[in-house]
This record gives sequence, structure tokens and C-alpha cells, in this order.
Amino acid sequence: MPAQSRAVSRMVLERHDNACEGLDPAQCCAQMLEIAAFRATGDQVPKATKTPLRLSCADPERTFAENSCRMIAMSRGFNARESGEICAPGSLSKRCQGDETCRQCVTDLDRLAWKAPQRACYALTYVPKTHNDGTKVVTLGEGKAANGGQVVRVRRYVVH
Repeated sequence: MPAQSRAVSRMVLERHDNACEGLDPAQCCAQMLEIAAFRATGDQVPKATKTPLRLSCADPERTFAENSCRMIAMSRGFNARESGEICAPGSLSKRCQGDETCRQCVTDLDRLAWKAPQRACYALTYVPKTHNDGTKVVTLGEGKAANGGQVVRVRRYVVH
């Protein structure tokens, strides 16, 4: 996608007040979730995620099933264990409220009368925390010892 198109997409997604104009409730739901994912990741929703997202939004009672969260998380590339942790129901609402992007997504879907929107919102807005332990780079070099033998020098660099 050209840089200009990405910039336009970003502007459209960030100004989403009228993003649902002319859309039915399921399409609007999907649009709001895509906007939330963009806010969290800075990228469009992966193609593999669009189908589970739309299926989750297709519920005529506007309820996200419990498996919606796992289905969306797995389509984003998380394995079953990670998806289970992301979608653990015990603290899902609390974790979602602790994340500004997820909280905004829930607010947007609450206005559209969706029940339990944190299930889909958190699955789309969750971004794993990175650990800056550094990357270890080892460089081997040869040298000569005072007695004429070979010496291998090891240098270790930690790049952050």
C-alpha cells in the first residue's frame, strides 16, 4: 500500500465519528472493531482476522459469544494457549478497562447496543508487551599468543 494511501486510511480510521454512515449494525460493528485494531497496532486488520470478526458481529442479538475472543485472537496469530490467556474471562473486563484503546472500542460498541464487547475488543487491541532484554551478539576473532600459539578472543555485545 503506498504511503499516501496509508496516511489517508489512518486519517479516515482516526476520525471515525461517521464511520458507520450507511452501514447495517453488523457492518458497523466490524468497522468499529477494525478501527480499534488500527488504533492498537497501527496497521490494518489482517485478512485472516476479517472473517472471524465479521462472524462475531453477525449475531442478530448483538452479543459476542465467549469463543469470539479466542477465534479473533487465534486469527491474529496467537496460539491456543496465548488466546486462552488473552481471553481468560475472569479478568477480561478489567484488562480491557486498563487499556485505553480497548476501552474506546467498548464505548463505541456500547453506543451500538452490543453486549460484552470487551470479548472482541480485547482480542483485537491486545498487543503483547515486549521485553528489552537485548540481543546478544558474539564475535569470534583470532589472535596470536605471546608464546606463538593461537588465541580465540570472544567479544560479547548486547544491543538494545
